[in-house]
Amino acid sequence: MKLKDRFPNFTPGLMYFIEDKNPVLAANDSKLYSFFIPLANFKKGFDYYELKPHSNGAVYFSITTMLGLKTIATTTSELYTEDLSLTEWGNIVGSTANKHFFREEYQALKRGYVPNKGGCMSSVLLTTLIFVLLSIYA
Repeated sequence: MKLKDRFPNFTPGLMYFIEDKNPVLAANDSKLYSFFIPLANFKKGFDYYELKPHSNGAVYFSITTMLGLKTIATTTSELYTEDLSLTEWGNIVGSTANKHFFREEYQALKRGYVPNKGGCMSSVLLTTLIFVLLSIYA
């Protein structure tokens, strides 16, 4: 059964906060119910609003901000086993959004700080490649 059908009050509770931002449906199945909204200042930036199942059968709400394939910040709610009222879902979405948008990573992104494209793994791979090339040509 789709998450949207198991938790019918979630959609109106979420839309109360995001419908004016032109959300796009990203997934609607039993494993994920998700909308995304493009970030205003970043061509490949998105906020994802998602209802996800937990392994114990409950669900949780999360907001994830991404630039391309890089996750900037994720904030999740508690677990819920049954559908709540529209007002309760609205409170959950609102409190999760409040926490998310005041996170240090999100505030830095809002001020224009874009995380470095290459991380620790990129540095390790580049160093390994240099050593391999030096050993071949030495």
